[in-house]
Amino acid sequence: RHVYIPNRYMDPVMVEVGARLAGGRKGIMTSKAVPGWYPFEAMIDAYCGFPVRVPPSFTPVKSARHVYIPNNSKKAGILKSYTGDDFDRLPSYDSHEVIKYVGKRIEKSVSIMSFPAFVWLVGDKEQVEKDTVAARDGFIVEVAEE
Repeated sequence: RHVYIPNRYMDPVMVEVGARLAGGRKGIMTSKAVPGWYPFEAMIDAYCGFPVRVPPSFTPVKSARHVYIPNNSKKAGILKSYTGDDFDRLPSYDSHEVIKYVGKRIEKSVSIMSFPAFVWLVGDKEQVEKDTVAARDGFIVEVAEE
């Protein structure tokens, strides 16, 4: 997949492990040659900077969701204003990022970077579902068409 290097430090809330290891089949071949060495665990250890032991199986006790907040005006143009970015009002709120700025161009929301904001929610499944709808419905943008 890809490597994401943020331009500023953020406490990680989730580590994405790609569907494949870097280096082709080298990690898989090494695991066959070195008993007890597991390439995916080694990748997590390297990322964290210390050994992390993940249980062989577990059941999450909470639901986590990355919510894309759309340009609900359905117009492209210059962003005049927005309201509803007080996402911390949501019971399952974890964090958020608004990436479109007043006075700058905004597109219709069709691809990941065309969404004006993102919210990360963590909580019980029903609350996360409710908060997803509330976050999207409550974020209102005003766009001046060009």
